[in-house]
Amino acid sequence: MTSQQLNKINSLSERMLMWVLLSCTFDTLLLAGFAHEGLINGRIAVLYGALSLFFNGVYYVLIKSGFNRRFKDPSMTFLQLMTAALMQVGFLVIAPEVGYLFLINLFAVYAFGMLRLTAGWYLASWLLGALALSIPFHLVGVEIAFPITGHITKILVYLSFILTLGRCMVIANMLGNIRRGLADKNQELSIAMKHVQELATRDALTNTKNRRSLEELLAVEQNRFQRSGSPFCIAILDLDGFKGVNDSFGHAVGDEVLKAFVQIVHSQMRLSDHFARYGGDEFVLVLTDTTVANGMTPLQRICDETAQYDWNQFGEGCGVTASIGVTNYRAGETIDIAFQRADAAMYAAKAAGRNQIVASDEPGYVTSATQAIARAARA
Repeated sequence: MTSQQLNKINSLSERMLMWVLLSCTFDTLLLAGFAHEGLINGRIAVLYGALSLFFNGVYYVLIKSGFNRRFKDPSMTFLQLMTAALMQVGFLVIAPEVGYLFLINLFAVYAFGMLRLTAGWYLASWLLGALALSIPFHLVGVEIAFPITGHITKILVYLSFILTLGRCMVIANMLGNIRRGLADKNQELSIAMKHVQELATRDALTNTKNRRSLEELLAVEQNRFQRSGSPFCIAILDLDGFKGVNDSFGHAVGDEVLKAFVQIVHSQMRLSDHFARYGGDEFVLVLTDTTVANGMTPLQRICDETAQYDWNQFGEGCGVTASIGVTNYRAGETIDIAFQRADAAMYAAKAAGRNQIVASDEPGYVTSATQAIARAARA
């Protein structure tokens, strides 16, 4: 447990001790009132007040001295609860004439335990309290009284119930604050987890999905294809001349070029499509519910808009185009095989002159970059 956590526990424990001491002061005054009415000996009220002050003082010293840090539960909730419960049981034996007061106090005592005790410790405290309570019921059970003998005692009994209700309300409010605090913490944690998840699945520079997220999305589309036969195609987009932009204008300009290209792609893709930065100046567009034949139109628009974009705004002579390789996903194959086919098509597009699209499913498509270069040389 950290020092900050211990300090927080100590602060809460000190506050609770003050509440307990205030509560015991009210009980002492009530007992003094009953003594004044002749129902009990006045020394009982004095003893109750003295013991309350003593026990609370002991726990206060333990907290202030740091001795409580040696315990597994630095708040010492179980010890405090049992001390208070046994004290009420003891006075029930000594003064059964006003025994109702000590019995209703037990409800406030055990309500206090709810603030920190685990279910196991709470059950243990209940069993010990039940065992201890059997003693006064056995010894003085018939003498336990509800002492309304006149107007004064009626007021005292009324006050005791009102004060007990007030104690329970204070504890309930504390529990409510703890619950609200936990709810706020959970909300903060949920927001933080969502942010972490976004960082793990999105590219920080372009705010598109990243490679890890792409792999998950491709697996989802593959499963959908296997279940329903819904087609999809994979397009790999590479920026021609991007290395020259970085070399001539610097990486800051290169970053702006990447962001602008992402905006071009976003303007042509559907909400159901998936777009990710695969690495460097290479991107992947997954066109869902679409074959290559239907996907060529938006891909061609991306090529055209990239070529026509005003790249000179980032520097005189700055310019890039897009080479795109695209393929249909085929039944029975792995995503890696389809991806390799799209990658080879992209290299074929570069070898054939760049700023164009090559589809692996076209008739006469060449399957490797080497073949593409050879064909381009022959042409």
